[in-house]
Amino acid sequence: MLATIYLSLIFLALYLAAFAVRRYRFAQDKKRMMQESRAGARVVARVAEIRPGSVKKFDLICQKYRIDAFLINHQGAFRAYVNRCRHMTTPLDFVRYQFFTEDGRHLICMTHGALYDPESGLCVDGPCKGQSLYALPVRVDGDDVLVGCPEGDLLEVADL
Repeated sequence: MLATIYLSLIFLALYLAAFAVRRYRFAQDKKRMMQESRAGARVVARVAEIRPGSVKKFDLICQKYRIDAFLINHQGAFRAYVNRCRHMTTPLDFVRYQFFTEDGRHLICMTHGALYDPESGLCVDGPCKGQSLYALPVRVDGDDVLVGCPEGDLLEVADL
């Protein structure tokens, strides 16, 4: 009985320590993101580093949440989406750092093969057909690509 109490206290202490570390890292990341931000959006990349057909993963701190996201250059147009399949709450690149199909025509969820239109984020094939990825506002400012936070309740798109 006493051993169970001691083990419970050890696990509680470990949980609280991990929670404190997570909160500290979140605060540090939020501070870094604020330094990398301009006009309410985070500078995610330079225009020249995101060639057509390429992808860059990044995190956004929006309100009190961390959002896993990715930026694409599809045929010269920049788009950013939350890195979360609409069918399941897994990232699109769950298995490996791959977002586009081999022919480059669609974004693909590596977990179950759902296909998304890169221009609109609409799921065109798979179990989420008709739903869309969560789009993030993107704008080009000089040589920089900036991505902002989505509007509204972010609980559905946040990494908890």
